[in-house]
Amino acid sequence: MPNKRKTPMSAPAPKRPRLHEDAGDGATPHEQPRSHPVYGQKNAFPGLDDAGDELFYGPADDGLEYLRMVRSEANALPSLFIAESSQTVTATPNSNAPVNSSERDRQKLSFKAGFYMDEAYVAPANSDEKSLASLEKGYPEAQYSYYNLLRHRFLLLRSTLRCTPPATAIAGLDDSHPISLPRNHAPARKEWRRLTLAVDPQMVQLACMDSESVLSVLQVIARGLSDNVRSGDTAGIRRLGAWVWGLLGKCREVGELSTEEVGEIRDLGKRAAKILEKVREAEEAGEEAEEEEEEAYEEDSPTEEYDQDGKEEPATPSTEHKAEESDTHDVEMPSDADQPDELAAAKARLQARLQDSEDAVPEDTSNSETRVKQIRAMLDMIITVVGEFFGQRDLLEAREVWTGAQTPP
Repeated sequence: MPNKRKTPMSAPAPKRPRLHEDAGDGATPHEQPRSHPVYGQKNAFPGLDDAGDELFYGPADDGLEYLRMVRSEANALPSLFIAESSQTVTATPNSNAPVNSSERDRQKLSFKAGFYMDEAYVAPANSDEKSLASLEKGYPEAQYSYYNLLRHRFLLLRSTLRCTPPATAIAGLDDSHPISLPRNHAPARKEWRRLTLAVDPQMVQLACMDSESVLSVLQVIARGLSDNVRSGDTAGIRRLGAWVWGLLGKCREVGELSTEEVGEIRDLGKRAAKILEKVREAEEAGEEAEEEEEEAYEEDSPTEEYDQDGKEEPATPSTEHKAEESDTHDVEMPSDADQPDELAAAKARLQARLQDSEDAVPEDTSNSETRVKQIRAMLDMIITVVGEFFGQRDLLEAREVWTGAQTPP
């Protein structure tokens, strides 16, 4: 066999020496950009950090020293500037000592200091906000007691609807008591609009509804609230108020709702406040119209046909003709024996007509008063629940103050 040629073992060739070293190898940690300890920004010029906390006021020989000088001036300034108030001195009439206006304003404002928590400033609670007690301060005692009872009843309703109903009760629900409403389903929304006016809600039905369906039904009711109030159906208005009461009790608390969901509930309260204002304006306009009609009736009432001198006016030809006809008819009048029976029959017919008219007018008036009371009670309930339990306190100012004639039905 031919001998294979063995390659001689030689040492590895030496590496070519570098002509220059990398700039990053010999860089000191101070030359690397660092983050600002307060603001978190990275410095664009690493060389400015070499001086540390020392202040440099010049003279600047190059651009880097000029930047260092500007930074030193900026570090010397406070991080928060407070404008000084005008130091005008005024003398009070009751005292000889002058009063500083800045001190007087400071005492008048008396701001409370906030605090820092997790690197965030938390402002103190505003004590000038209108509390619930201050809003109800001007209400009469009966109205205050009514709102207090309404709040307790709503809390009881909310806790009851959170319980799971028994399976037998859920199985007993019929087709007229559905428990869901899809968001974008026009036939279902139309059916729910009919059910809220024709069928009373059930506690089992409300307890089984999910949050999305509850808000969808509330949206349907809010959009048709004005039309339902104008319809004048007392039973429908009472039934609609029961639906709103139950659906609001089924809603989650305001802290568990999103911004859009709270906005839908607020829209219901705003519509109720606007309708209540229109009802109030319509009543005021009706009272003014009645006063104008009474004044016009008094002006057009008949007066005695006497002139200013107290003399009787001469009779017109038509009256003379009627008098002649009455004279001729007097001869043909029936005997006195037949008059009592005819007068009694005419009197009985007249009394029957008057009795029917008197019975009809109070019935219509009572129905109208009941309908107005139902409307006011429903709208007031919506505003109260939405304002107190869903954070919309500004709507509470739209509630009416009860007078002697305004009482809950």
